[in-house]
Amino acid sequence: MELKNKTEYVDEIFDNRAISEITINKSKFNNCSFKNTRLKEIITSECNFVECDFSNSYLNASVHENSTFLNCNFEGAKLFNADFVDCRMVGADLIGADLTALKIIGGDWSYVIFRHNNLSGFDLRGIKFAGTDFYGCNLKETDFRESDLSGAVLTEAKISGANLQGAKIAGIDFKNIELKDVHLDYMQAGIIVESLGALIE
Repeated sequence: MELKNKTEYVDEIFDNRAISEITINKSKFNNCSFKNTRLKEIITSECNFVECDFSNSYLNASVHENSTFLNCNFEGAKLFNADFVDCRMVGADLIGADLTALKIIGGDWSYVIFRHNNLSGFDLRGIKFAGTDFYGCNLKETDFRESDLSGAVLTEAKISGANLQGAKIAGIDFKNIELKDVHLDYMQAGIIVESLGALIE
């Protein structure tokens, strides 16, 4: 089946296909499956994917602009050198995905599951990560300046050298989080101390 612009697809199965190097504009996909599908170098613009399954798919060098991937599954997907620009990724599952050279510019990545992924050195400035699960992730030298990390899970994450200046950090449990060499501002330092049970008077 050829993917067309401005078209709605519901419960369609595109598993194990090669759908590379195409551009899709303003189409909607609801509960569709792209398991093990080759989607290399595709471009999506203003598309809407809801509860779609991209597990073990190949999205290398793909570009996504102003697209939504709500509650989509990317477990084990290859996202090498993919670009997501101003996308809404709320609730997406990226466990085991290859995020090497992934570029995220703006957008809403709230409640995304990144568990144990390597995001070391990534530029993640100005992005919404409210409630996002970074459990066990490598976040060394990652730049989170001006991002919204409210309620994010950083348990067991390695964040040495990360820059959190200007980021929203309310609701993060900082117990058992190593903060050595993490860049903070004074207001954040107060929030962290309070989260550890201290009384600031």
